Amino acid sequence: MDDISEVRATCWRQRLRECLRERGLTQVEFVGALNRTYLTRFHQKDVSRWLNTGNQSANGTIGFPKYETMMLIADFFGVDVGYLTGETDETSFDLEKASSYTGLSSNAILAIRQWIDSPDGSPDDELRDWRANTINRMFFSDLFNELAAKMLTLYEMSTICHTNPERFHNLMRSLAASSDLPDDLTFQLIIGAFYGMANESFSALLKDAYPTPSERQFEATLNPQDIPDAQDISDAQEVSDADDLWYGAL
Repeated sequence: MDDISEVRATCWRQRLRECLRERGLTQVEFVGALNRTYLTRFHQKDVSRWLNTGNQSANGTIGFPKYETMMLIADFFGVDVGYLTGETDETSFDLEKASSYTGLSSNAILAIRQWIDSPDGSPDDELRDWRANTINRMFFSDLFNELAAKMLTLYEMSTICHTNPERFHNLMRSLAASSDLPDDLTFQLIIGAFYGMANESFSALLKDAYPTPSERQFEATLNPQDIPDAQDISDAQEVSDADDLWYGAL
């Protein structure tokens, strides 16, 4: 093997072992599950060979499995072949691209994806759409930038507090200089104000992204005959079904 192949082989061995460990699978359990999933006929000795790719044996260097086999293994663990061979440090090239494009960490993207897909990873399509649109509405709101700015202030304050305590204390003393209150109370009020502004922006964003029925619409759901405008009645009826209104909370 050349140097590049040796690096790839080392990465393959390490990450394949990590995948097995994360799933809590022995070699025998893994090959059994692989065969059941893909109707293959691999044996434990095949798994042992895969885990020793690049190492020396009596017959020479142990090579990579066939690419078709590598694809099955990668698919079984829900990753790309490129992740197992070290071509990307993310579990998939799509994830790597999404992380590069958005600037978000792969963990953040995965957390959103996993919530949309639900904890068991297999929601029905309609519920998945509801979950995705829940996130979309928050980011689409005109008030998201305002909330993000307040969150940025909290992040900066938290980061300075933990990485540069002296600077943080100087900043707090500067803000409290004109206060006649005890230092501990002043500190609580300042911190509370920062969080309070963020909470206020978050509340405003929620109301903007997920508007509830107006009082008139709510009354129309109880007495639709009191609303002469057919369009108002139609709008009211759209929110009158409790199952629809609370579907996202199921």
